[in-house]
Amino acid sequence: MSIIVGLLGYSIAALVYLLFSLLLLTTKQSGFQRQALSLVVFFTLLWASSGVAQMWIALPLGYLFGIETLRNALWFLLLYATIAPRFELSNFIRGPWRKKGLLLGMMFIACIQITTTLAGLQLNQFWLVTQLSQTVIGLWLIEQLYRRIDVSARPTIKPMCLGLGGMFAFDFALYANALITSGISFDFWSLRGFVAILAAPLVLLSARRIKRWSTKIYVSRDVIYHSTLLLVAGGYLLVMALVGYYIRYAGGDWGSMAQNGFFALSALILVSLFLSERLRKRLKVQITKHFFANKYEYREEWMKFAAVLEEDGVSPYSIALKAINQPFDCQYAGLAIVENGRYVVKATYNIRDDDSQAQLCLEHLAGQAIEHQWIVDIEELKEDTSVVPFQVSSNKLQQITKFCYVIPMSTSAGFKGVILLSSPSAIHSVNWEDRDLMRAISRQLAVFLNLHRSNLALAESQQFDTFNRMSAYLVHDLKNVLAQLQLMSKNAVKHKHNPEFIDDAFETVDSAANRLAKVVAHLSKKQRVDTVVAPFELKAALEQVVQSRSISKPVPQLEFTLNEAFELVGDQERFVNVVSHLVQNAQDATLEDGTICIRAGKQANECLIEIQDNGEGMSVEFIDTRLFKPFDTTKGNAGMGVGAYDAKRFVEDLGGHIQVTSNVGEGSLFKLYLPIHKI
Repeated sequence: MSIIVGLLGYSIAALVYLLFSLLLLTTKQSGFQRQALSLVVFFTLLWASSGVAQMWIALPLGYLFGIETLRNALWFLLLYATIAPRFELSNFIRGPWRKKGLLLGMMFIACIQITTTLAGLQLNQFWLVTQLSQTVIGLWLIEQLYRRIDVSARPTIKPMCLGLGGMFAFDFALYANALITSGISFDFWSLRGFVAILAAPLVLLSARRIKRWSTKIYVSRDVIYHSTLLLVAGGYLLVMALVGYYIRYAGGDWGSMAQNGFFALSALILVSLFLSERLRKRLKVQITKHFFANKYEYREEWMKFAAVLEEDGVSPYSIALKAINQPFDCQYAGLAIVENGRYVVKATYNIRDDDSQAQLCLEHLAGQAIEHQWIVDIEELKEDTSVVPFQVSSNKLQQITKFCYVIPMSTSAGFKGVILLSSPSAIHSVNWEDRDLMRAISRQLAVFLNLHRSNLALAESQQFDTFNRMSAYLVHDLKNVLAQLQLMSKNAVKHKHNPEFIDDAFETVDSAANRLAKVVAHLSKKQRVDTVVAPFELKAALEQVVQSRSISKPVPQLEFTLNEAFELVGDQERFVNVVSHLVQNAQDATLEDGTICIRAGKQANECLIEIQDNGEGMSVEFIDTRLFKPFDTTKGNAGMGVGAYDAKRFVEDLGGHIQVTSNVGEGSLFKLYLPIHKI
C-alpha cells in the first residue's frame, strides 16, 4: 500500500511542478530571483521524478540525495536573495567566501553523493547526517527571512515560509527518525511527494505577491471553474466505480448486468447535473466567493461589454440594456430616458413597455436616483428609508416587487436616463463591487447613448444643412434672373417701341425661362446640376456681365486686351453668374461715385480676369478666414454668403485659381487665373 501511495504522491508532485515550471516559462519578466525560482522548481521536478523512479525501479538513494541537495541549495539561494536587500548575483559571486561557501559546499556534496553511488559505495548513514543538516539550515533561513522582513511585507512572504517550512520540517522528522532507528521509515518516505504538492501553491502565491521576484502568474476563473467541473466529475465517477464494483462483487451471477445498468444511470445523472444552468451558475458563484478577492474578471467583462456594443441591426437602447444585464442575468430589466421632461421607456426585457411597476419606479425613484447619482436598492429601502439622501414613499415601495435596482445614467451634455433591474441570478449577493460595476457600465452606456442621440441630431442637422445649401444656390441663381428682368424693365421705358429692343427683350425672357427651368430641375432632383461644358467667347460673356450689372452704380467698365474671338471652355452661364456676383459684391462695397473695372488679358499660358474697385476693402484676416467660407455673409439678410465660395470652387474646377489683394479703405482686386484651352 505504501508503494502505491508513494508512487501516486511523487507522480502528482512531478506533474504539479512540471505545470509550475511551464507557467514560469511563459512569463517575460527578468531578474535573478525569478530565474532562481525557475531553477528550483525545475530541480524539484527532477527530485519528484527521481522519487517515482526510486519507488518504481528501486533507484539507488544516492542519486535522489544528490538531486535533493542541489534542490535545497537553490532554495537556500532563493531565500538568501529574498532576505538580502538589493541582491545581485554578480556581487554575490565576487563577495567573500563565507557568503557563497555554503552553496559551493552543497554543490560539492551533491557531486560526491552521485559519484559514490555510481561507484557502488554505500554511505547511507553519512548521507542521512548531511540531509538532516540541510533541513536545519533550511528552517533557520526561513526563520531569518520571516524575522528580518518588514512587518508590512510579511503577508506576502508568509505562504512561502509555511510551504517550505512544512517541507523542511517533514524532512527533519524523516531523517531524525532514520538516524535514531538506523533506517528510513517507508511510510514517511512515501508521503514526501504529498508534502511537496502542498508546498507548491503556497510558493506560487508568494511568487505572485513579491514584486522583486517579477513573476506574475494569472489563473482565470474559467480555468478554476472548468477544473472544478472536471475534478467533481472525476470524483463522482470514481465513487460510482467503487459502488459499482461493490454491487458486482455482491451480486453474484447477475452482478455484471446490474453494474452496467448502474453505470448508465450514474452517467445520465452526471450529464443532467452538468447541463443544468442553475448548477453551473451556483458553482461559479461559490468559486468567485471563496477563491477570488474580486468577483469579476474585469478584462473579460469589458471585452464582453465591448462585443455587445458592436452588435448591428438592433436598437442601441436594446444593446445598452443587454450590455448591463449581461454580468448580472436579471429576469426583468428596462431602460428609460428623459425626453421633454418625462421618462420614455426605450427598451425592455421580459416586461411590457407600460409595465405598472416600472412606471412606479420611474415616477418615484428615477428622478432622485439621477439627481443624487445614487444606485437605489429597493429591497434595502423597504427595510430602512433613511439609508438614502432623499425622501421616498414607503407605501409605493411595497408595491414594487419585480425590480430591485434603479441605476442612473447621465452625462455632462444633459443626457439623463435610468436602468431598472430585478434581483440578479448570476451572483449570490450584491455588494460594493457589484455596485461599482453597475456604475461603471451605466456611465459608459450614458456616453454611448448620448453619442447615438448626438449622431441622430447631427444627421438631421446635415439634412437641413443640405437643404439650406441648395436653397442658397437657387436663390443666388434667381437673383441673377431677377437682375436680367429688372434691367429689361428699366430699359423698356425708353426703348419699348424699338424693334431691336423687343427682339432683345424676347431673348432676355427666353434666357430667364431657361434659368428658371434649371431652378425647377434643381428642386426636383434636390441637388444643384451643372450644364454641359462647352467653348464660349470671353468678350461676349463679360459684356453680358457689364450689361446685367449696369442697373446698379457704379457701373462697371470693361477693358478687353485679347483677341475679339478669344474663347474659354466651361459653363458660360455659370461663368457669367460667378463674375456678376463678384461685380455685385464690388458695387455693394463701393460708393456710387467710385469705380469698378473688369479687365481681361493673358499672362503666361493662362487667361487673367481682374475685377478691381476702390471701395471699402478687406483686411487680411477677413480674406484668410471668412471671404471664401460658405454661408458666411456681411450683408445680413440681404446676402446668402455663397458668391465668393462659388466663384472659388468654379475657378478651381476649371483648373485655375483666385488671388485676392485688398486694403481696408483702399479697395480690392480679384484675379481669376483660368487655363486656356482654345484661342
